[in-house]
Amino acid sequence: GRKPVIDPTGEAVRGAGVDRPGAVVNPAQPEVAEHLAPCCEIVYQQQPRGTGHALAMVPGSLLKGDVLVINGDAALLRPETIRGLVERHRASEAKVTIGSADDPRRRDGRILRNAEGGFDRIVEDVDANEVQRRVSEINIGLYCFRSEDLQGALAGLKPQNKAGEIYLTDAVTRLRPVEIYEVADADEALGINDRVELARAEKVMVRRVLERLMLGGVTVRDPDSTWVSAEAEIGPDTVIEPFTIISGATRIGSGCQIGPHADIGDSVIGDDCRVEHSWLRQVRIEDRVECGPFVRIRPETEIAADVRIGSFAEINRSKIGSGSRVPHFSYLRDAVIGRDVNIGAGTITANYDGVRKNRTEIEDGAFVGVDTMLRAPVKLGKGSRTGAGSVVLEDVPPGVTVVGAPAKAIRRKE
Repeated sequence: GRKPVIDPTGEAVRGAGVDRPGAVVNPAQPEVAEHLAPCCEIVYQQQPRGTGHALAMVPGSLLKGDVLVINGDAALLRPETIRGLVERHRASEAKVTIGSADDPRRRDGRILRNAEGGFDRIVEDVDANEVQRRVSEINIGLYCFRSEDLQGALAGLKPQNKAGEIYLTDAVTRLRPVEIYEVADADEALGINDRVELARAEKVMVRRVLERLMLGGVTVRDPDSTWVSAEAEIGPDTVIEPFTIISGATRIGSGCQIGPHADIGDSVIGDDCRVEHSWLRQVRIEDRVECGPFVRIRPETEIAADVRIGSFAEINRSKIGSGSRVPHFSYLRDAVIGRDVNIGAGTITANYDGVRKNRTEIEDGAFVGVDTMLRAPVKLGKGSRTGAGSVVLEDVPPGVTVVGAPAKAIRRKE
């Protein structure tokens, strides 16, 4: 799944060393407050009167020492950037340090400098004239104040702008001296105000993840068509083919080939596996498993080592033992399959009787012929066999071969 937009900002703040930040929240959005409450001190801004008003709502007990302020939509800020700005602020004599980036794409506040190159003021885009809008240095919404100066700077702020809001940047303009901390990576300045900016930010996040994986030894054939979550872990010498999605807390081992066209979520995959044109959710796969093409593996499925899952198979809430094969066009649900079992093409475990979901058990070494239907609950014993087109309604003893509809025994394996 995808994270709420606010989460990466909170993670970056905590990664920078802030144990329990505060969050200013609109009371009309209780779900936001509920989401943030476990990790933040919640402060409510009863009326949406701007960023300066929001900070003024924070009680003085929370505004002590150096006060770090970050826009809630700054999802691309890195912890090291936040730490760098705070360290610069503490090493300077500035009353406030602000983050800036050179990004002419953004419609954010422009940082205007004086003739000596120092800070003059910040002009919001809506209030800027054409000359000011051509300034490419923007305010990224990252500030560090000295608390003893902040309360006075916030007091008496008025909405003297076209938006009719009380700007935090007006408080910055009141303070002198102001230090400007220039952020080299302009992508960190991307805020998220609409779905277009959300898509742009998400692409940057994914690219960061892919670069980290590639530097760790993973081959990504086409980063532009590959999506991997930040929580995923992938081992070295694994190859990610184009049009692949790896989401959630997925773990993939080394030496695997994933894709093309694989969609894997919250799953664990061992070493030297191949997953091609397949959909997997909440499954566990051991080493040297081949899967696909066109396979769907649903939650609570466990597949042991050296198993082959062939084209157009669907497996749900089942366990498959090592060395077994599910080659083609089969549906297995609520099944427990032993070692070295062959599941013939077109096999179905008919698990649902209209009331309950029933289990099918196939023991080691069994051979299931093509087009076999197993009406659960049913058990195929060790080394048993079914003929093509069998409809198995009763348990089959070990070593026995059954054929027909309904299936009847024709011989016992010696």
